[in-house]
Amino acid sequence: MRLPTILLALAGLALVSGCATSYIPPSGRADLAGISSFSMRESFAAKPAAGFPAGIAAVRVQAPRYRSYHTEREGGVHGHGRYSVITVKEVEEDADLQRLAKLPQVGGLITISTLLLPEKLQSDLDLREAAARLKAGMVLLYTFNTSFHDNDASVTLNIVTLGLIPTRQVFVRVAASALLIDTRTGFIYSALEANERRQITTNAWESRESADRARRDAENAAFKPLVGEFEKSWPQVVERAKKGA
Repeated sequence: MRLPTILLALAGLALVSGCATSYIPPSGRADLAGISSFSMRESFAAKPAAGFPAGIAAVRVQAPRYRSYHTEREGGVHGHGRYSVITVKEVEEDADLQRLAKLPQVGGLITISTLLLPEKLQSDLDLREAAARLKAGMVLLYTFNTSFHDNDASVTLNIVTLGLIPTRQVFVRVAASALLIDTRTGFIYSALEANERRQITTNAWESRESADRARRDAENAAFKPLVGEFEKSWPQVVERAKKGA
């Protein structure tokens, strides 16, 4: 290969490499089981105590000191300790939340203000105490576990290369999980989960913004069936609560 040809190829590679950027996936989910304030014996002893129509405090929780591309720029993360509370609606649509608010025997969906929460969040008791001050009989905790995997679907990526190179397939996987908890007693009415999996070519992501939009779209797609699972389980929740068991 002639020298001018080599120099031209190197210049082209430098130009392409300069267009490439990287994206850091968000931090993980909150450990919903780990933040429970109850021992096994206390969990068995707990009874439902919510009255109807029941106000529900809906709270998104994530890993301690949660970080994402969106929250790094817009804020909306509260607290440290064993989990974080996300105070911005990154992926939840008003229409989906209204589906829950309009269910029979639901007395409204309530947002917990950070003014009612301590900075150091240790257990679900911190959220239940805040919900009690708002007269919400139940607390809906939900979290997202979002991961990016290489095209062999086995290697979890901590950094995703964007731009013109490489043209590779990346899988975005989201597990949305939720617990519905009695504010007064800590009784768990239901545990819910929904999953979403998407395959995307990385050269379709021109920037970190577009990559993060793909992440939020996937989480939104997982949140919708989670709402559907709540709707299906709600009649049994009401029945169990009225029976007191």
